[in-house]
Amino acid sequence: MNKIYTLSLGAVAVITVSCADLDTQPEGEVTGDQFTESVKRDNALLEGVAKSAFFNIGKEYNVFGISQGRADDFGYPADCLSDGTNAGDIVGVNSGYNWFSVAANYGDRNVNYANPYERWAMYYNQIKCCNDLLNNIPEATTPELKAYQALGKALRAFDYFQLVQRYALTYAGHAKDPAVPMYLSDNDKTEGLTTARQTVEFVYNFIEKELDEAATNLEGFNRPDKSVMNQAVVYGLKARVSLVKQDWAKAAEYAQKAIDLAAQEGIAPASIDEVSQVGNMFISNDEPNWMWGLSFGPTNIETDGEYETWVSQISSLASYSYTTETGCFRAINSHLWNTIADSDVRKGWWVDGDCKSPLIEGLLWSNSGETAPLGVGCGNLFDFIPYTNVKFGVYQGQFGTTQTCGDFPMMRVEEMYLILAEAQGRQDEARGAATLEQFVKTYRDPAYSYAEKPTANFIDEVWRQRRIELWGEGFAMNDILRLKKPMVRYQGTDDPITNWAQTYQFNLPAEDGTMLMTIPQSEINGNEYISADDNNKPGTTPRMGINPELRDGVTDVR
Repeated sequence: MNKIYTLSLGAVAVITVSCADLDTQPEGEVTGDQFTESVKRDNALLEGVAKSAFFNIGKEYNVFGISQGRADDFGYPADCLSDGTNAGDIVGVNSGYNWFSVAANYGDRNVNYANPYERWAMYYNQIKCCNDLLNNIPEATTPELKAYQALGKALRAFDYFQLVQRYALTYAGHAKDPAVPMYLSDNDKTEGLTTARQTVEFVYNFIEKELDEAATNLEGFNRPDKSVMNQAVVYGLKARVSLVKQDWAKAAEYAQKAIDLAAQEGIAPASIDEVSQVGNMFISNDEPNWMWGLSFGPTNIETDGEYETWVSQISSLASYSYTTETGCFRAINSHLWNTIADSDVRKGWWVDGDCKSPLIEGLLWSNSGETAPLGVGCGNLFDFIPYTNVKFGVYQGQFGTTQTCGDFPMMRVEEMYLILAEAQGRQDEARGAATLEQFVKTYRDPAYSYAEKPTANFIDEVWRQRRIELWGEGFAMNDILRLKKPMVRYQGTDDPITNWAQTYQFNLPAEDGTMLMTIPQSEINGNEYISADDNNKPGTTPRMGINPELRDGVTDVR
């Protein structure tokens, strides 16, 4: 085993800068001279570039910049919010203040719209940061340099994995379909490779190669904090990739490896008590169940930028927020919420139809000199709407705070247990069911029994657990595509339960073309190898009232 080595924290001044801020070279490239000098200074600048690459995907005004002031331009969490809304699990109100209405009505498939461009450019901008790092790194002859190289490769693999799932149907049955263009570092380029859409198989092969190298070279690496990947996170990514590829044995192996490595850092699933602490959960990298998270503190909020953060759009517990000050709360699909047992602590992550949750009883918030029970209008804060989420916390647990900052989970160890259960169950249902039952009974619902599950089969039950546990964290649409499920928001014209606004009540059949994102017009204009004819073709036109007969095996449970 390699010796333990740690990135120093000497480069504080450059930790949160973007790639473009490191130099005045055209297009923000980092020069070789800078990297050579960084090595002479004990890798200080190199560390700053590496941390900057990780920060890049979570910064405010992520793609369009501060001059545009867009309240939906906050990086990866914005993509997660759009994803959950597309999938039907995150419900938003029909309001002019709802910046994510384009995800509700699937207007985000328009090649000229801002939302889909953000979700494309965010990943490719980060890929460029990784390429800059890899282009200029000296020959990796020491464990430290190999670690920097591994971080660049792992982060780039994560980006391409996100993109291939958004812009192509799932690997199984679609390996030869066109996916996304590959922009690589100079030392990765293959003769004859262009920036045309590469096949799904090509992209996955590249991702797996990157992650394999990263896993090897991060052996013994001590990261400075959870905003940077380590070997456990890389194995977690390998588990995700293997799950999509339906390589069940590897998915189980890598998930278990991620669990074991995380345990060495003291990371374990959050207890029932820990996920009962409204305001103080799903908000900090310091939470003991987080493996990797975006770091976003008070100093990362731009001047007068409180309304343009993920907390403003997703959390329900701060002031200076679109949720609390315009009533644009993010709620769970009421059909999904109804499948959660009363004995399951997660049912309280959302208020019920009467806006009550046992987890917020006795809690107060304050605003403009007034106090009120949490969820009841106070000052200029709106009343909660039915099924509002209280899952995502608030800075320092201060209800009504004006600090709309907070870290965002990129990977939690609970996900690894769910991957392990599914991968085992695909090979041996009894074994997977036992893993699932033990996890849920121990950490979420002491009364849970797999034998008494509300769903009809193992796969639907694991999916139900994933939809509940990982709500709002960016997995919803990816899982629909991976499992080849329909997207279901309502169950007929006389559906008395759905909390989707009538204009957004429509369902889409499995693998419908409309579920895929479309490549932005700007990429088509700037990429000589991609034309409009090469773009994803639209499927069903989303409109109110279509496909009322579709069911997904989870939300139709009674």
